[in-house]
Amino acid sequence: MLTALPYLAAVATTALILITLTWCTYRPQHAGGGEGALTVWQLIEEAEAERRQRERTGRHRLREPAPPGPEPGPSLEVQHRIHQLLQGL
Repeated sequence: MLTALPYLAAVATTALILITLTWCTYRPQHAGGGEGALTVWQLIEEAEAERRQRERTGRHRLREPAPPGPEPGPSLEVQHRIHQLLQGL
């Protein structure tokens, strides 16, 4: 039994080394985003650009055209003249 002790210690040491080298070496990772995928920093930059565009004000900001209102008619003075001319007929 005492003669087998050094061999047992060598086998146990080798097994311990192999276990520590292979323990948790497999860490699953994603395969990558592929072509055209955005990184986190690119997504943050896009979000910041959208925020800046929403907050931009002043004369340089594009505005929606005003909805068309009713067509302005002739002034009151012109209406009176037309009325007087029509009465004279």
